[in-house]
Amino acid sequence: MEGSRLHHGLDGILREARDIIQRRPNLGVLPQHAEELRSRLDAVRGGSVGPSSLTTAELRLLPLLATHLSFREIGERLHVSRHTVKSQAISVYRKLGVSSRSQAITRVQQLGLLGS
Repeated sequence: MEGSRLHHGLDGILREARDIIQRRPNLGVLPQHAEELRSRLDAVRGGSVGPSSLTTAELRLLPLLATHLSFREIGERLHVSRHTVKSQAISVYRKLGVSSRSQAITRVQQLGLLGS
């Protein structure tokens, strides 16, 4: 029970961090630390890792990963910082079990997550 309350409290903190990051994306390492904490929390919970665990923001990023655009350019299109794009991309790679952008593109094509 106590662990459950702790996880619930961490979820609240991560939601607050996400809200702050959306309003002020240039806060140094906060986006990366928040994503690392989210990943650790998911691992502790035994959270599923795979395409079904992709967030809305990560799903919105997928088609843009398959382009020639840099993270900065993707960020401009999505109205987020390049740091946010990088954090989301790293999270996508982790959830898909890959270690690079090209591997992620191949994997999402295999899974049918990108249109034709």
